[in-house]
Amino acid sequence: MPVYLITYSVLFWLPALFFIAFLLKAFDAPLKKSFWAACAAMAVVSVVMEYLFLKFDVWFFSEKIDRLLGLWIGPAPVEEFVFWFGATPFCLAIYLSYCKLFKKNA
Repeated sequence: MPVYLITYSVLFWLPALFFIAFLLKAFDAPLKKSFWAACAAMAVVSVVMEYLFLKFDVWFFSEKIDRLLGLWIGPAPVEEFVFWFGATPFCLAIYLSYCKLFKKNA
């Protein structure tokens, strides 16, 4: 069972989709554009950072340690991109939620 994939899907993608579905409706168009621009920029940065970290042995992946799905994008398992692309909208949504909750200009 690909525990790594399931864990990050539940921790980041499900809450992020919830926040995106319900929270972004409450904001105006420029803020929505900023949200998606930040997500796109972080996606590019995350991919570059992932491959640099793998190249310089900052981290590694092993089937012996973690059960992975088996799909690889170069030297990185697909689970890594599930993490990176899920964490960015999740963290931005949490930030916007706090701004909305505490009535600060977001």
